Amino acid sequence: MMLSNSFGLQANAKNFISINSLDDLSKIENLHDKKLLILGAGTNVILDDYFDGTVIKVQLTEIEIHEDCISVGGGVDWAELIEYCLTNQLYGIENLTHIPGSVGAAPVQNIGAYGVEISSFIESVECFNLSTRKVEKLNNDQCKFSYRHSIFKLKNYIILKVNFIFNKSFDPNLSYPALSDFLKDNSIDASSITPRMLSESVKDIRNSKLPDPKLQPNVGSIFKNPIVRTNHFDHTFLDGHRWDQDGEYTKFSSARLIELIESDLIIPDTLRFYENHSLVLINNGGASFNEVINLLNQIKSKILKEFNIELEIEPEIISV
Repeated sequence: MMLSNSFGLQANAKNFISINSLDDLSKIENLHDKKLLILGAGTNVILDDYFDGTVIKVQLTEIEIHEDCISVGGGVDWAELIEYCLTNQLYGIENLTHIPGSVGAAPVQNIGAYGVEISSFIESVECFNLSTRKVEKLNNDQCKFSYRHSIFKLKNYIILKVNFIFNKSFDPNLSYPALSDFLKDNSIDASSITPRMLSESVKDIRNSKLPDPKLQPNVGSIFKNPIVRTNHFDHTFLDGHRWDQDGEYTKFSSARLIELIESDLIIPDTLRFYENHSLVLINNGGASFNEVINLLNQIKSKILKEFNIELEIEPEIISV
């Protein structure tokens, strides 16, 4: 079974199970394969050429309203939920426009952009517990959300539905510098901005920085921005490419770190860094899993040696 992924790597699996209804969970209840991969839209994974196990894909696509809560199937495309909210006067996630992937993948790494994290709107998550082989509902606290993290990264759950509580009134978050600068540069009045205008603005910003994976295969940011102890580095280090988190920690730009060592890298012809954002790695065509991993390890090693900073790979590496 060929596995879809936005990095365009050729990948297959031994077995494949599609969850189109809750009745399909019976296929998992009786499954004895110990190697499982829960795959959404494949926008945040780097896949080896063969997965010697069972791939499970949730394709529940219903959107249901329950009083103040909206229940969304894990197989719903994220762009579809954004449009649904804009059409139905549900506010809060405009800043998360144009993030690739499915709704079921959103809680896993607690997707965030331009000052907003999805965990702020998640009431609960309905999932299949692979240990108990039962359907469970985890409330927001039980999901253990933090920066790009949740309990679902432990891979013990299959997300079936996500229950959201969105805002009933529009109170835009325009605090993120790149967003506020875009509004100023395009003469958009922040005091009269509409939800759709905000959503379109975010889309324009993302398009200017990130290539469409359908045209240029990529998985977005290839590394997370490292958060380090402030007093471990000179206050002028990476000036203009660092952000104070509080008095004790500082976030550095992985993109800038890569730029500083890029000339020392051995990059195969099948790969390149996006010209508008050096944190985006693009598959020129025919790239292999090993080529990607070797390059990422090169980058990590050189940055650790040069700056004593350990980078963490953003997408999930799925190897044999």
